[in-house]
Amino acid sequence: MVFVNLPASASDELAMSSRRGGTSIVISSRPEFIDLPDQGFSISVGSPHEIISYDNRYYLYQNGGWYNSSDYRGPWSNIDERRLPDRIRRHRIEDIRRYRDVEYQKRDNRNNMDPRRNDNRNNMDPRRDDYRR
Repeated sequence: MVFVNLPASASDELAMSSRRGGTSIVISSRPEFIDLPDQGFSISVGSPHEIISYDNRYYLYQNGGWYNSSDYRGPWSNIDERRLPDRIRRHRIEDIRRYRDVEYQKRDNRNNMDPRRNDNRNNMDPRRDDYRR
C-alpha cells in the first residue's frame, strides 16, 4: 500500500452551501491536475475533493454524489452516476484516488531524481563536501 502526502492547498478552495434544496459549489482557485494516462483522464491533486477533467468537462465527487460542469468554477450540476462518461464510471472512487496517489508518487520520485533540481533536498547531507545549511 502506498501513502502519499499530497500538496496542501487553501482550505477555502472549495466551499459548499445549500440553496433551496440545491447545492452551490464555489472553487476559488484553479486546481492542479495530474494526468492518469492509463485511465484517460486527469484528477485534481491537493484539492479537498476529487475533480476529474475529461473531454473538456469537469466532474466533482463530493459526499457520495457527482457533479459536472464545463468550467472548473461552475456552475455545477448534480449528475447521476449512471450518466458519467464510461471512462470514469467504470472505476470506483477509491480506485481513482489510488491511481492518483500512485501517479503522484511516480512524479514526485522523478522530480527527486532530477539532477537539475536546485533545492535544499540535495544539500542536507553533512557528509557531502559542499554541505550547506
